[in-house]
Amino acid sequence: MRAAAPTALALLALACTPSPRDPAPAPPTSRPAAAEAPPPPLCARRAVGTAPTPLDATHAGSGVALAELGGRTLAFVADEDDAVLHTVDIDARAALARTPLAGRPAQVIVLGDGRVVASLRDRALLEVLEPVGPAAPLERRCLVPVASEPVGLAMTPDRATLLVASRWGHALTSLATADLRRTGELPLARDPSAVVASSDGRRAFVSHAVGGRISVVTLGEGGAPTGARELSTDGVERRAPRSTSKLAKPFPRSSSGPSRKVPFDFEDGTPFQVRRPTVDVDRRGSQGFALARAASGAVFAPIALVDPGPATGGGGYGSALVATVIEHIAVVDAMGERADVPPVSAHLGLRGCRLPRAAAIEPGDEVLLVACLGHDEVIAYDARAQIPGKPPRPGSVRDRELFRARVGAGPTAIAVDGARRRAVVFSRFDGALTILPAARDPGPAAIGAVGKELGGELPVITLPRASRLDEQRAEGQRLFHAAGGRRVAFDGRACASCHPDGRDDALTWSTPEGPRQTPMLMGRLDGTAPYGWEGGKKDLASHFARTMSRLAGTGLSAKERDAIFAYLRGMDPPAEATVLTAEERAALVAAPAGAAEAAAAEPATAVAGAGAALAARGEEVFHAREAGCSSCHVGDELTTDGARHDVRSATRVETERSFETPSLRFVGRSAPYYHDGRYPTLLALVEGVDGSMGHTAHLSAGDRRALVAYLESL
Repeated sequence: MRAAAPTALALLALACTPSPRDPAPAPPTSRPAAAEAPPPPLCARRAVGTAPTPLDATHAGSGVALAELGGRTLAFVADEDDAVLHTVDIDARAALARTPLAGRPAQVIVLGDGRVVASLRDRALLEVLEPVGPAAPLERRCLVPVASEPVGLAMTPDRATLLVASRWGHALTSLATADLRRTGELPLARDPSAVVASSDGRRAFVSHAVGGRISVVTLGEGGAPTGARELSTDGVERRAPRSTSKLAKPFPRSSSGPSRKVPFDFEDGTPFQVRRPTVDVDRRGSQGFALARAASGAVFAPIALVDPGPATGGGGYGSALVATVIEHIAVVDAMGERADVPPVSAHLGLRGCRLPRAAAIEPGDEVLLVACLGHDEVIAYDARAQIPGKPPRPGSVRDRELFRARVGAGPTAIAVDGARRRAVVFSRFDGALTILPAARDPGPAAIGAVGKELGGELPVITLPRASRLDEQRAEGQRLFHAAGGRRVAFDGRACASCHPDGRDDALTWSTPEGPRQTPMLMGRLDGTAPYGWEGGKKDLASHFARTMSRLAGTGLSAKERDAIFAYLRGMDPPAEATVLTAEERAALVAAPAGAAEAAAAEPATAVAGAGAALAARGEEVFHAREAGCSSCHVGDELTTDGARHDVRSATRVETERSFETPSLRFVGRSAPYYHDGRYPTLLALVEGVDGSMGHTAHLSAGDRRALVAYLESL
């Protein structure tokens, strides 16, 4: 994985301030009688008086951040679709203010001194603001350039260091909270998402949206990341072959083999039992968007476990009626030594979250709350039942579920007020907050006998919005994430199960034609016909219909299909560098003033320049006749020539020998590579396809690296 290059914004910040090598002004001949106090740093808190006190004991960011100010419990809500930060009085259940932001916020966190930081995922920026009154919009203090698509936020326990996980830029950045100066940056595997610091401040845990991994990052002096190792969240399911009959009473154990009780029937949840031997099925971790740290130090990671199917064909993507996606919660011990994903013979099943998007823990009762996108509910689990090193509580895994609560459409964020044993959930699609109990015993809110669902109406606060989404795209957004039904897939998968945020899941699925890697959708719908690895469909509508048929879904109407297309077409890739207004340039964090800091910044500038030169050389190689790359990947967009080619990539299990030329848009963010995902990196692909797809053997090692640098820049 290449190192994350400094963003153009960082260079712009250097250019907007005097160089430390410029001649210093002459000192005054006489000292003033009363020297004025120096101005505060650009990002420092300015207001005089009481500041909001953050309520999150684990110092983790979310789409909702709770704080106390003047006896009020305030929620700061990052509304990505509206590009604003809402201020809400939770006790009065009233929206107080809307603060327009410089971009679309993913998460928000309240610093120790009351300043509020929002990660702007579309502009490679953090925006630092300050509340100046409970009912007034927040005031901007500064903008901070970071790696592309900042998403996850967290502070170290001493609140001295802010950690930022950037998904598109695949990096973890550390900044000093006092002045938001960068103290370190570390490249990570693709798609880092949520981040939380360990209780001793020596490590950071980072989930990855795809790839089935959790990065354990060592934090050095000043909280700077110094190294990372990866823990797998893949698991094994011990699956009994599916029975065709439902039985009122269990089979007795017999000498012919072990009897295994399966907790649910795949189709309708009716219990049944079989007595055939179990089989082990490898499952891949996916949907790693959320993390929550318990008081014990253990870190909980709600994930989906996916069975992509056998490599020989059929299975996961189509034909075999199995539970393709199940819910699980991986648990990492406090030292970050292992991720506890044991054989999931009694997994959380099909009633859990296929799209977990947020998690938080109520520390007193140790209740783990998971926000389920696509199901529009929050599920509460007994966290004590799963902490590594402690004896498990009696009962089945299903008994770990305490209750579940229905919330508004699209829950993407959750925050806990531990003192009052309550949680605040933000439902993005509806633009509403739901307040629900966060205790083992929810009290007056009765739990139903069936499904453990909270009874009664929960308090809801509707936020004032002016969403950027029109009606069609808003409907497409809901449909794209709708899980649990059978309209898209027979097993309740959503479109977002394989294409999180319109991208790819980094998985290779079994199909009747052979193994096929999930393609990215964002930026690749238009101008890339025909569709499918075999190029079998000339238009999107017919390709979509084929996909629904393959997944055995009951189908969507043409209007609903077009709404999904409109939603996907409205997706823009995260910015690598941002064009700033004059006001925004003035708010950028100032460049380092000291000679030592300036000297440290010079190598970073040199690295960025060298990277650009390497990519420029790679572009020359790509378009050279000898390499042959541009003979199929044509035009300014390097999409496709619209033709099928036999590049001798088919294996013995393939039914097709020729494949359509894929688009190269954002190819650097969609590993692994080839139609069957056989190459883990672009360099491995470039070195492995000589003579069958282009010609690279004649290239020097330097030119191959240059070619990869160019591809990663697309």
